[in-house]
Amino acid sequence: MRHPEETRSAFSQLRLPGLLTDSPAPRVLPWAEIVPALALLAVPAPFAVVVAVVALVLFVSYLVVIVRALGFDYPVTCSCFGRLGLGEVTRRTAVRNVLLVVPALLAVWSATAPDSVVARLATARAETRLWLALVVLTVAVVVVTFGGTKGGPLVSPIATDDAAEGEIVDYARQPLPYAALEDETGQSLPLRSPVSNGAMMLVFVSPGCGPCATPIERIPAWDELLGPVAVRAVVSLPLETTLAAVPHRAERILHDPQATPARIFGIGTPGAVLLGGDGLLAGGPVQGSTEVLAFVDDVHAELVEAGVVEAGEISPGQ
Repeated sequence: MRHPEETRSAFSQLRLPGLLTDSPAPRVLPWAEIVPALALLAVPAPFAVVVAVVALVLFVSYLVVIVRALGFDYPVTCSCFGRLGLGEVTRRTAVRNVLLVVPALLAVWSATAPDSVVARLATARAETRLWLALVVLTVAVVVVTFGGTKGGPLVSPIATDDAAEGEIVDYARQPLPYAALEDETGQSLPLRSPVSNGAMMLVFVSPGCGPCATPIERIPAWDELLGPVAVRAVVSLPLETTLAAVPHRAERILHDPQATPARIFGIGTPGAVLLGGDGLLAGGPVQGSTEVLAFVDDVHAELVEAGVVEAGEISPGQ
């Protein structure tokens, strides 16, 4: 509910019909799950059966969409639970969805009882309530343990190519991971290679992803405004597909065919990370269109303050 742009991006990544992706469906989807969930608890038979069947159809549809995505010729990063579920679609994702179908089937069976779930719990034995309390406690432990945010920035806001002469460092910086991208010719480029001439900002995007439209459009302007910091789009889609969608960005696109750097940095689309010219991470990663725009603004402000570039009349995030 808080990040409908992530759901819309998932719709695009999973190649759902444009009629759905461009509709209010991504914003409505959380409510289309919450309302039936509450109804499953409160509605008695025979109406409960109808609600349970709707929930079952929804979960089976999710399973079909995920299994279909496993056949794509590029890795799919899906925010299946908004920002809580960011990750690459794999066979493990399909197994998870199979497991979700099982309680949906049990819900259909449960819905045949004459009373609602709430009514049955009100008259349940003490042992049943104890087991329910244990389940709730288990869920609470999982949420507390794994449901938090990933924390703040990993490293400093900005690193330019003259790091040795007094680079701004606010956090412990980490070496660039051992991963590679590809240029337009298919040549493999280790992450240390593109930054050999200076810092570089990688903006992870996907043509057709709604929240990616603004970052894709502004990459050339950012590349100019950030001076010595080169800005490049990183895509996982086949290059021919990407170039067909945005041919005017050809000279500023790098290919991430297996989504390896994206997985290492733990970001989907749109997302961004700053690679320092000294072979260390210099900022980010950040996730989401709003966060990417703010990140570019922060980098630009650091460069202006350091006297590396002049303040522009238009902020790079505007």
